[in-house]
Amino acid sequence: MRNPGLLRPSTHEFLQENSRVFGDIVHYKAFGRHVFQFNHPEMVQEVLIRDAAMQHRGIVMQRAKFVLGEGLLTSEEPLHMRQRRLVQPSFHRGRIAAYGHTMSQFACAMTDAWKSGTTLDMHRAMLQLTLRITGKCLFDTDVASEVQTISDSVTAFMGFLPLAFLPFPQLVLKMPFGFTRRIRKSQKKLDAMIYSMIAERRHSGQDHGDLLSMLLASQDTEGGTGAMNDRQIRDECLTLLLAGHETTANGLSFIFFLMAQHPEIQERVFEEAARVFAAVPVNATETYERLRYTQRVVSEALRLYPPVWVVARAVAVPYEYRGLAIPAGSLLLVPQIAIHRDPRFYPDPLRFDPDRFLPEISANRPRYAYFPFGAGSRVCIGENFAWMEAVLVLADVVRKWRLTFPAGASKELALSAQISLRPRDGVPLIVTRRA
Repeated sequence: MRNPGLLRPSTHEFLQENSRVFGDIVHYKAFGRHVFQFNHPEMVQEVLIRDAAMQHRGIVMQRAKFVLGEGLLTSEEPLHMRQRRLVQPSFHRGRIAAYGHTMSQFACAMTDAWKSGTTLDMHRAMLQLTLRITGKCLFDTDVASEVQTISDSVTAFMGFLPLAFLPFPQLVLKMPFGFTRRIRKSQKKLDAMIYSMIAERRHSGQDHGDLLSMLLASQDTEGGTGAMNDRQIRDECLTLLLAGHETTANGLSFIFFLMAQHPEIQERVFEEAARVFAAVPVNATETYERLRYTQRVVSEALRLYPPVWVVARAVAVPYEYRGLAIPAGSLLLVPQIAIHRDPRFYPDPLRFDPDRFLPEISANRPRYAYFPFGAGSRVCIGENFAWMEAVLVLADVVRKWRLTFPAGASKELALSAQISLRPRDGVPLIVTRRA
């Protein structure tokens, strides 16, 4: 059986083997905390939805507030629900349909600049592409000139993970270490860019129909808390800018790696994309809905390589779960990457097979055997945006270009499991223009 990738360090093996050896609930201690790992779809619903009131965000997200502020990723209730109500209209179906044109436009601009026969790092290319799409759709800004700054900031913030487990991380961030200086420098640059956009938009009063305009105009009539101040808007903008492009870029990178690894599936995507685009669909939504096989390819890729690979929660108050005493302060882990690869729900789980997601087959699996975007009130607010982006970009690239591995390149994928799951060494592929 081909192993499509290894998490390094061996996080995936640890999670998956624990679930096999010890069962659906695993308990151990790490960093002085009780850790409970849950490995069954029923438990996803119970832990992340039913018991949500007993929990806070996981320790990494709690301490990421020092960098991200009180955005959707880090805030607790009731602030989180209030902010979600204000942001949600930007991700309604009709607005995402309008974003689809921008997604295709930027994808075409990227591939038009490629040269046939060259080797490209698809991870780097996807980071740049998704960043430009996010900047344009959410802030009506072409961030092309800021791509390197923002990409460097994401890399610097990924270095925050080890700090999350240290006592008093806010003090550590102030110390003159190389990685803390990089984090502070990145934060300063991004703050300057975002606050400048906020000030310009407030001064002009112009509605661009984007997320920033909606945040500036929003009023919390349900909660009665009024409008957001500049700091709150900054926190949401920074969160969506960083998280909104990085995870999608990782997902697309995994997808293109799998296309090179499975040329027969790549050809099926090409045939469908050529047929759909030849029909000249009315809009991006119609294009997306017609790309049924391409959607299944994306679904299967996110099963094997979920960019959000584990959901973590911290226990706020002690409670009992299925007869187990869960102490306050415990860490709860619900790992997508283990459940998505569980042979009880996915026979021959390491095999790449998009037809697992045919409706008649998916209907026979438990609801939460697949949850790449999380579950409950914390499910990713940009899920529909990310689905459309991944499907349209994949179809647009493959209908024009054939993707293959460079001579002598490894056809196994080494991964880095940090705050998100990303390719450890990039994804170098040869792009060849189709006749």
